[in-house]
Order: sequence, then C-alpha cells, then structure tokens
Amino acid sequence: MPPSKWDDESEESSEEESIDVPVARRKFADEEDSDAVADNWEEEEDSEAEREKAAKAAAAKAKAEAEAAANKKPKSQRIEEHREANRRRRAQEEEEESSEEEDDAEKRARLRQSEQDADLKHAQDLFANVGMGPKSRTAPNKAVIIEDKANPGQAIDLSKYPLFKPATKSQFDALSATLVPLLTAASSKPHYSLWVSTFVKQICADLPSAEIKKAASALTALSNEKMKEEKEKEKGGKKSKAAKTKSSLAATRDMGRGVADTTSYDDGLGEDDFM
Repeated sequence: MPPSKWDDESEESSEEESIDVPVARRKFADEEDSDAVADNWEEEEDSEAEREKAAKAAAAKAKAEAEAAANKKPKSQRIEEHREANRRRRAQEEEEESSEEEDDAEKRARLRQSEQDADLKHAQDLFANVGMGPKSRTAPNKAVIIEDKANPGQAIDLSKYPLFKPATKSQFDALSATLVPLLTAASSKPHYSLWVSTFVKQICADLPSAEIKKAASALTALSNEKMKEEKEKEKGGKKSKAAKTKSSLAATRDMGRGVADTTSYDDGLGEDDFM
C-alpha cells in the first residue's frame, strides 16, 4: 500500500507546518519593562522641569520682595548694608587669599586701601543727599559727611554725634556754644558777610513765616544796637578832636590879648644872655 503511506506522511507534514509554536523569551533579572522605563523617564523629565520652574519662580519672588523691602528703607541704611556686605566680602577674600604668600605689611596696606575705597564710595553716595537750598528741604536728617584730613580717605559722619542732634533748649545752647566761636572766628574775612546772609536764609528756610519774622526782628534789633555803638564811637572821636582844637584857639586868643605864660620865661636862659 505505498500510496496510502505517502498520503499519511504528507498529511502529518502539513499539520506540523500549520502549527506555530510561540517561543517564550525569558527576561533577565535586571531587565525592566521598556514601557515602564519610558513612562518613568517622562515623569522624571516633567518633575525636573517643574522643579526648575518652581525654583525660578521662588527666586524671582524673593528678589522682588527684597527689592521692595530695600526701596522702603532709607538710602543711608541701604548704603550701610552695602558697606557691611563689602566688609563680609573682603573678609571672605582675606580667608581665601590667606593661603597665598603675602607679606604682613603688604596685607595691611591692601586691606587699608580696600577699606578706604569702600569708605570713599560710601561718602560719595551720601554726599549726593547733602545739598544747599530748596533740594535739601525735602530730605531732612540726612547724613553730613566730611573727610578726615588727618586720615585721608576716612569720612566722618557729623550727624551721628549727639551734639548735632539737639532736642532741648540746653542742647541747642550747647550747639550754639560750639558753633558760634568757630564761625565768628572768620568774621574778618572778606566773604564772611555775604556768607552769613545766605547761611541765615538757608537755616530759616523750613521755619514758618511767623518764626522767620521773629528771627528778622532779632537781627533788626542787633543792627540798631550796632548802629548806636558806631555813632557813639564817632561822636567820641569828634569830641576829642574838637576839644584839642578849642584848646589851641584859646591859647592863640590869650597871646593876642597880651596874656602870656610867665612861668616859662626862665626856660633856657642863662646869666650871659643879658650881657
């Protein structure tokens, strides 16, 4: 039966060919699902972007709040804070440079120069607020900086001294006792009188009109007293000169009338003068 055998074999081979057996792929222990890994990467990227965005927003908000708070502070306080920041920066630089070779004298000179530069910059910023005339009226109680001639580069803030912050009558009297001798010592200078008129006008600029009238009345009274003294001095000089002239005229009239001073006849005469 050869034909039937071939038929059976062909049927078996066709059945074997028609059946597809799936091959199971084993995963290694450290291998992860690619879909899960992709999802995790996307989530990490999103969270990282959100964190960066939140950090930038927080930094911008903090900067805006700091600027708003700084604008509310007076300029002198802001400059003082800036000066303190410079000091901290210099201290940090000093620590960083301590490892480098530097002579003690050079180190002191460098630190002193940096402090002088910072003080000069600080003084320049404050000098912008120190003015004369109407501009100074809108910014009272500003710092008054002068340079210390004994220490070039060092500035002195006069407004920090209690003497220049009077509040009571005794304190104002103490201020007058200090300033008057210093100012009047230059009264003989040519420009003193011009300066006084401008100075008085400026220090009275913030007073009400009634108080300015009182100050003007005091100056008028002082002017009247000085005029009286000057007239008395002029009269005294004229009187002494007139007295001398009157004595000379009286002596001349006496000589014309034959009245002579007989007490001076023997002056300079000897016995031989009559021989």
